[in-house]
Amino acid sequence: MADKAATSIDRGVKAGARPSGRGPEAELYGHVTLVQGYGLSSYVGCHALVALKDTPGKTVAVLTSEPQLQSLLESALATGNMVGVLGHKLKDPSAPLGGIWTVDVYGADSVILSNAS
Repeated sequence: MADKAATSIDRGVKAGARPSGRGPEAELYGHVTLVQGYGLSSYVGCHALVALKDTPGKTVAVLTSEPQLQSLLESALATGNMVGVLGHKLKDPSAPLGGIWTVDVYGADSVILSNAS
């Protein structure tokens, strides 16, 4: 079972079950390249751009309204450490400030900050 988990992280994205009406569960692993926070009446939280480790050239956005997860994403950006994100792909997500997403967007359920390279 440990080998299967390591393989899914190495690929950057793992499809899984659909918990409570969300998109497929995914595991993402890479470097945070940007964090933008929002304090709007319609959304309080942040999005982070994550350059996937094992899919060179692919970047995804990760959204969270949880302060603990935002703090881990900000720490990853500040330190250059890797993050592992467990979440779900969002279908047609609206951007907090309007506009259109140009990358796949995931809702974060869990963030792991790691010094592994």
